[in-house]
Amino acid sequence: MSGSLARVLQTLFDGLIVGPPMFEPTGDLPNMVVYPLLPNELTPDPPDLVTLSTGLGRGVRVNDTGFVSQVHIDNPLPTSILVGESDILMGPTQLRSVQFSCLVPPFRRASLPVNCVEAGQPTVYQAEFDRAEACPWYVRSFKLDQLAKHGEPHQHRIWDNIKSYLKGADTASSTQDVRAVFNNYGSDLNDFSHLFPPMPGQTGAVAAVGQDLFIELFSDPEILEDRYDQVLQSALVEAVAHPTREVTPVEQVEGLMDELVAVSRDSKLVQNRSLHDSGRSLVFSSKGISGSALISGDRVIHLSAHKRCWGSGRPFADQVHDLTLDQNTREEQVQDHARQLGRIFSKRKKKYRSFKESLIPSVAHQSMEEEDYADDDYTDVNDEAPLPRPLSAPIHDFFIRLFRH
Repeated sequence: MSGSLARVLQTLFDGLIVGPPMFEPTGDLPNMVVYPLLPNELTPDPPDLVTLSTGLGRGVRVNDTGFVSQVHIDNPLPTSILVGESDILMGPTQLRSVQFSCLVPPFRRASLPVNCVEAGQPTVYQAEFDRAEACPWYVRSFKLDQLAKHGEPHQHRIWDNIKSYLKGADTASSTQDVRAVFNNYGSDLNDFSHLFPPMPGQTGAVAAVGQDLFIELFSDPEILEDRYDQVLQSALVEAVAHPTREVTPVEQVEGLMDELVAVSRDSKLVQNRSLHDSGRSLVFSSKGISGSALISGDRVIHLSAHKRCWGSGRPFADQVHDLTLDQNTREEQVQDHARQLGRIFSKRKKKYRSFKESLIPSVAHQSMEEEDYADDDYTDVNDEAPLPRPLSAPIHDFFIRLFRH
C-alpha cells in the first residue's frame, strides 16, 4: 500500500513544473515566498467533482451530531464532493476540523471524522455547518503528525496544541477558537494576499514560510481555483502571525518532492468506513515531514504536506537578488507553456461552470435520518488493535461471586 503511494506520487511529481517564485520585493513580508505548481499538460475536460464549499451552496448539508468527533454529511447532488483535510466547518455550533480528505459520492449520506477546534464552545445537536474555511498550517501539521503516528488525533492534545498556538500567535479567544488568528491578523492578510495570485491552469503551490515548507496540490486546476483562498490563507497567516526576516531558500523547494516520495513509503491508510469505496486516504510522518494524500483510482485528488526546515532559513535580504533572477528565468522558461495552459484552462472553465450550474439536488433524496449514516470510525490497517483476551479463571470467579451478591 505504501509503495503504491510512492509510485503514484512519483508519477504525479514527474508531470509538474515549478513556476516562478512570488514574493514582496521591498521586504515588507520577508518570510514568505510562493512557488506555483503547473501541470505539464491538461486534458480538454474538467473534473466531475466539486469542493465542499461549492456543494454547501447547492444543497449539500453538514450537521452536528452532538459528538465532538463526528458530523453527518448529506450529498443530494449527482456528483462527488471533495471534503478537504482540515477544512474548518463553520456554523452556529462548535467549530470542527476534518481529519483527512475524502470524497463523498453522489446521493450518499455519511459520517465524517472531525476534531473540535473550539474547546470552549458547546455542540448544538443538528445545527448546520454552512461554510468551510481555512485552518492555520501549524495546526494542520500537528493533526497530520498525530494521525500518522497514532492512527487517530487525540482530542485533548489538539486542544492543548491550539491553546499554545494561539498564545504563540498573540491571539486571544474566550472559546479557544483556532479561527481567531485569522480575525486577529485580518488586515495584514488582506494587504498581502494580492502578492500571490494563482496562474491559469495551476494545480498546486509550495509556500516557503520562515523555516517551513507547505505544499498543497490538487488533481485539477478548477479544484485549486475554488480552494485557492483557503490554500493561501493557511500559509499566509503563519507568515504574518510569526514574523521573521528569514525564509527557506529555493534549494529546499527543489528537493521537496523527492523527499515526499521517500517518506510516503512508510504511509498508513486511514479509512472512513462509510466512504471506504470512494478513495484511499493515506498519511505519513517522518524526517520532519508530515502529510496526507487522497487517491482515487491512480490519481491524487488532494495532497497536503509540511516540511520543517529548521536551520535552513536564510535572510530574505540576502536572497532577494537571486529570487528576482530566478523569477525572471522561470517566467521566460514557462512563458509559452503558460499561454497554452491558459487557453486550455479557459475552455475547461466554461465547461466546469456549466457543470456546476447544472447541479440540482435530487428530489428523491429524502431528508436526513439518523439511521441512514454508517459508522464514522476508520481503520488504520498498519496498526490494528489486538483482540480482547479472556479473563483468567480466578478473576472470572471473583466477578461471578460479586454479581451474585
